[in-house]
Amino acid sequence: MKQLTAILLLFVFAALLYLTGYDVEFQQSDYFNISNYYKDGMLKSEYNKVDISANYNFYVDFDPTKKRIFVKENIVWVNKTNLPTSEIQFHLYPNAYKSNKTLFAEAYAINSETQTQIDIKSFSVNGELSELIYFQPEIANPYDSTAAKVLLTKPIQPGDSVKIFFEYSMKIPRSVKRLGYATGRNFFFVSQWFPKVGVFEDGKWVCSQYHPYTDFYSNFGYYSVKIKIPKNYIVAAAGVEKEKAADQNSIIYHFVQSGVHDFAWLATDEIRSRTEIYSRLDGSQVLIKALVQPENAKYFERYFNAVKNSLKYFEENIGIYPYQTVTLVDVPRTSESSGNEIPTLFTIRTELFSSENTGEPEYSIIKAFAQQYFQGILANNEVYEAWLDEGFASYFAAKIMNQYHPGIIEHFKIASYLPVFGLNFLSFKGIPIIYTLVDVHITEGTRNITQYYRNIFVGTIADTSYKLPTHLSYIVNSNDKPVLVLHTLERYIGFEKMMKILREYYNQFKYKHPRGKDFISIVRQNCDEDMSWFFDEFYYSAKSFDYRVTSLKKTSAEEWEVVIERHGEGFFKNDIFLYTDKDTLCQKWEGNERWKAIKFKTKNKALAAEVDPLRKNLLDLNFSNNSYTIDENYLASLSLSFRWFFWVQNALVIMGSIG
Repeated sequence: MKQLTAILLLFVFAALLYLTGYDVEFQQSDYFNISNYYKDGMLKSEYNKVDISANYNFYVDFDPTKKRIFVKENIVWVNKTNLPTSEIQFHLYPNAYKSNKTLFAEAYAINSETQTQIDIKSFSVNGELSELIYFQPEIANPYDSTAAKVLLTKPIQPGDSVKIFFEYSMKIPRSVKRLGYATGRNFFFVSQWFPKVGVFEDGKWVCSQYHPYTDFYSNFGYYSVKIKIPKNYIVAAAGVEKEKAADQNSIIYHFVQSGVHDFAWLATDEIRSRTEIYSRLDGSQVLIKALVQPENAKYFERYFNAVKNSLKYFEENIGIYPYQTVTLVDVPRTSESSGNEIPTLFTIRTELFSSENTGEPEYSIIKAFAQQYFQGILANNEVYEAWLDEGFASYFAAKIMNQYHPGIIEHFKIASYLPVFGLNFLSFKGIPIIYTLVDVHITEGTRNITQYYRNIFVGTIADTSYKLPTHLSYIVNSNDKPVLVLHTLERYIGFEKMMKILREYYNQFKYKHPRGKDFISIVRQNCDEDMSWFFDEFYYSAKSFDYRVTSLKKTSAEEWEVVIERHGEGFFKNDIFLYTDKDTLCQKWEGNERWKAIKFKTKNKALAAEVDPLRKNLLDLNFSNNSYTIDENYLASLSLSFRWFFWVQNALVIMGSIG
């Protein structure tokens, strides 16, 4: 009878949660089954592989009425290097919202509603009250206080630790970029919200300011965060919910997570929450949490499928996801907090109209998940080399979309939200003026080609990210061009070798801070050919690529001559195909001459010739001149499977030229 009563009470409790807008988070048996494999939110097999340099402990009291948090933060920082330091540097990212004169505010409008800062009540080092010195390590700006340091009375020797304490409060502003509340909703997303220790490496500190467009760089740490909030709110966060305690008016949530370099959380009084479990091949499991706006509850299945497909692809091709949970947060449309990628948690925003053949929200979810690897696990410096996370994540997003979500059609939006399938060449305030309604399937690379056309020559991938002169040059050189270059590299060396390189890169540098030179070194180690030419052309320089077949003629009874020209400055090792009435012949052109006459021996009748017929070089600006036909009727049948990029590319040339 007692068991029956307990079951009925559990059923009533679940029904009440559903009626109040919340779904049951997970069954207790599932939670404990998962927990057996983990320690502090991380796989036990991976736990000791992470070099933890900081332990963060927080107590947060959040008042949603006043839109303010009151925080006590304890940090234990350990000098993991072989050199001493006489100072400690900190990031204070919320100070970027301090006024409209900060470095960050050069790109984002800061006013009374979007303004905030860290108001420090107390700061001590090893129990002694201390003073922060604000400085600008990269760009002079007397109004910028997003980087600070404290000078120590005694150097911290290798292996020694220091205890740091902050007590502060901070207003939660109206949402700008990553931090803030959503207009019209009681939804607060709190990221980059606390003083964070910079990275001490090679005998010096790397502690960048909050630049307008770049992301971040931090060491791995352990986080223990307690958040007190009114009882009618719920909290979700990075990491594992260890426990929660309630009194008459409030709830204290306790989250823990080891082996990550950042932490974020959200609070709201209206959201849908569900969980599902992904089972790995080794028997361990990942708890997938999805917190979704009520109007988007219809997308739950698509959200979970996208995350599971991502987990599966990375497990099969690169390496397992090492954390206990992954949390997807669907933010309101009035929030500017979409596109946040925090270890174990990421945010997206979903449109009201998102049919499956638009590829959204799947693409956004998959790219955000890929950033759990690049930069979550492979913690590159996003301020200096943003391409190592943005480019790699977008590359994998294209691979996963192509495998699990094929048939995605190019589309444009009317009034910024209603999808229409076709190509929009010119629009005014969301109203298409020149467009075509046609089904054009998106393939690997097409998402990035438009932006690349708009910024071919300004900056290179190798440039320091924050120094790029414009937002467009930053976006192209950190995301769009790297995606095209990675696909080009894969097509040149082959998929299997590319995955082998990426697995080695992952296994060698997970929980570390890889640099571009590290990835390039692994590519060179795995290729018999000297790949210096490839990185000289695509990574270190900004060149245009354009190969053209200019003639095809018969020079003797058994010989045909194909003339190819290199119009752009860029050089690529190309395949040259000769199509005959009986077969297809292939030769290589590996030189960097401006033109080349290539002879083919055959008794068959030549019909056409083509340079780079497999479209290996995705940076070629004009595929329409890559082929030359003798018989016009042959044009319709000339390797249409090799021309998947043709129509989209040339349409987007127009878009890029007017953008």
